[in-house]
Amino acid sequence: AMVAAVGAVAVRVRSAESAVADAARAARLALRDRRTVLLNLPLDVQALPVRQAASPAPGPPPDEAPPCPDQVAALVDALAAARRPVFVAGRGARHARDALVALAGRAGALLATSAVAKGLFRGDPWDLDVSGGFASPLAAELIRGADLLVSWGCGLNMWTTRHGALIGPRTTVVQVDIERAAIGRHRGVDLGVVGDVRETATLAAARMPGARPGYRSPGLAERIEREIRWRDVPYKDALGDGRIDPRTLTMELDDVLPRERVVAVDSGNFMGYPSMYLSVPDERGFCFTQAFQAVGLGLATAIGAALAQPHRLPVAALGDGGALMGLSELETVVRLGLPMVIVVYDDEAYGAEVHHFGPEGHPLDTVTFPPADLAAIARGHGCAGVTVREPADLAAVAEWVTGPRDRPLLVHAKIASGPAAWWLEEAFRGH
Repeated sequence: AMVAAVGAVAVRVRSAESAVADAARAARLALRDRRTVLLNLPLDVQALPVRQAASPAPGPPPDEAPPCPDQVAALVDALAAARRPVFVAGRGARHARDALVALAGRAGALLATSAVAKGLFRGDPWDLDVSGGFASPLAAELIRGADLLVSWGCGLNMWTTRHGALIGPRTTVVQVDIERAAIGRHRGVDLGVVGDVRETATLAAARMPGARPGYRSPGLAERIEREIRWRDVPYKDALGDGRIDPRTLTMELDDVLPRERVVAVDSGNFMGYPSMYLSVPDERGFCFTQAFQAVGLGLATAIGAALAQPHRLPVAALGDGGALMGLSELETVVRLGLPMVIVVYDDEAYGAEVHHFGPEGHPLDTVTFPPADLAAIARGHGCAGVTVREPADLAAVAEWVTGPRDRPLLVHAKIASGPAAWWLEEAFRGH
């Protein structure tokens, strides 16, 4: 009942004989219905031997109706009339990069993503990176300046739109989604198109009357190349008192760690730094754990990402609170032999709660912690461990990267705890 209450489906592995078929059924349900499936593995069944079985044949793809021609025509009309179009792609567009890039090229649109689709347009010169609270100043300026915003497989919720502040009062909003119920769920839209994102974009590109410059210009291309990344934004380094600025830390790590990586980020005040200062190679290189805003899921998520993409360096970015909550998973990382880098942003607090409740005068003793030697704790589990208080300490990370990587590395970063991170200040404005 609890699983059903949140919209998921429960499937049980009933016996050793049915284990493969039951697991395949769960996977097919998830793919066909695009729903979360909870696969129950009873303890007595887990202990039973299973005969080697052939992998079941994949099921047929979902039978989906094509987008309505009238809706596609209305989308094309909106694109043809727009002078400053912006595309925002979400999780439902992760399979449609090429089609969206092609359509954006004909419409002169700039490209952005929601947080969960970060990296989808990596390498495209018109990529604005993430829309919403994480957006860089230039990205926010350009998205806010759009006269047409087209959402592709993206819900346009309060996080992606900064509580609506990134959508101008005269901006025409179009939402394309394969689920009819998703259209207008979080905000009103001027046009809804029900259909697969890739198919809709392909049809729209074929019907466009001709290529248009739209939002694109040589001058804007230069600005995007020069200013779009957060690391290009000037800041006053907060290094001092044995603590490193989290921006400096993350930029140094971005330069040291291999580009072929998958980054999993826990929740907290710190999370904007690894999310926006660590680059990822594509949309499969970023795992965001914010579906229900719970702290402590980052390390477990990174383990799953590491197993799913063994050719990439797994990077877990955690706050000290989340790291302490998931500490037992260090044993899992070591036991599985994962060459993982675990970065702990340690401000000796649940930072978001400090910034949320402190200004209101609430006591903070339950959300602040005494110092802990997390590098030593990691070494006790079998990891390599290094404490970072200044950029020079990161030499140990570079040494690990060039070495055999035969055990995980925990980077215990003692970070400066100044005002709330920029994204958290934006979030508080909506409370």
